[in-house]
Amino acid sequence: MPNVKTVAIIPARGGSKGIVRKNLQRVGGRSLVARSIDHARACPEIDAVYVSTDDEEIAAASRAAGAQVVVRPAELAGDEASTESALIHVIDGLEADGWRPQTVVLLQCTSPFREPGQLDAALAHFRGSGCDSLLSVTRFRHFVWTTDSRGAGYRPLTYDPQRRPRRQQIERTYCETGSFYIFRREVLAQTGSRLGGRIEVFEVPADDALEIDEPRDLERARSLVWGRPPQLDPELSLADWLVLDVDGTLTDGAMHYSETGEVSKRFDTRDGFGLRLWQEAGGKVAWISGEASQASARRAHKLGVDYVALGVADKAAELEKLRREHGVSRPQLVFMGDDLNDLVVRDRVALFVAPANARPGVLAQADLVTTAGGGHGAVRELVDWLLPWRRQATAPIRAA
Repeated sequence: MPNVKTVAIIPARGGSKGIVRKNLQRVGGRSLVARSIDHARACPEIDAVYVSTDDEEIAAASRAAGAQVVVRPAELAGDEASTESALIHVIDGLEADGWRPQTVVLLQCTSPFREPGQLDAALAHFRGSGCDSLLSVTRFRHFVWTTDSRGAGYRPLTYDPQRRPRRQQIERTYCETGSFYIFRREVLAQTGSRLGGRIEVFEVPADDALEIDEPRDLERARSLVWGRPPQLDPELSLADWLVLDVDGTLTDGAMHYSETGEVSKRFDTRDGFGLRLWQEAGGKVAWISGEASQASARRAHKLGVDYVALGVADKAAELEKLRREHGVSRPQLVFMGDDLNDLVVRDRVALFVAPANARPGVLAQADLVTTAGGGHGAVRELVDWLLPWRRQATAPIRAA
């Protein structure tokens, strides 16, 4: 351990105001704290990863993701406690154990997106520039105003109104993303701050600037994840069963009645082909719906759905029945649903997914939100996203 030169520290306290249990909320099937641990562990220059937390559940999740845990005392875990106090606590503990890292990388769980290789490039810039501290930023091309010191008026900060530029002409203005900071250990010791001495910036894409503070930020992150390289819980490669609600998920939720009272529904053929691809890759499909419908039954029969339960009053109980009959464990289950009665299965599956047009209460609790709506290719979108893991998990091992 004395040879360790660069350490990543991830503060992750249990309390949070805007979002309950925020650091354990999942984006792309991975908790926020686990995502930051993954990013740090993927960087070869980072020798050790530490999570500072006061919460036993976060500690367990952090260890499972491959980090070492430093238990944060209660006086450093309140709403008024600074991030710097947690950093100093971790570093003091490391020094007490006989080692003094030269460089510290601070990662914040509230920033779920970092491009592959981003931390490697940032550390290379930190070392190459010879700076003392560095922060992640994004280019900021906006016209910003503030009040004057007496509060009697307003003045511009980023431009001269008499020579108003085009947005593209606003240069050398940046917004701090909060995603990561890199600094020499001495900077924190001497200033009590993560930033000091000669400061450099490292520009990241605008999409990486998303910071999760409010529920709507979390919902947006779960939507944005579809266009990014997947970062899934390794356990999700065990997923065998795709369990689907029907109305509002495989359909748009509408019901059409003929003059004779016969009910018809609109299913998307893209979803049907996606389910076929899933089954061809060795996966199983289950439909669990609260609505009993001949249209749904006929569609399920045509697609060869492995388990069909229609007119279900208690979806959690039906899911447990599926598990018993087929010997299925929680990590093997992925569920998609759109309405409040689907939330009863959320904690019984590895991944809970909602289509884009799901009820707000469902969107707020989903691990993933598709860009497509129910009945308009949402299931196919999920299948396309999961198939690489399914195929990797079932691929035969070749002899060297």
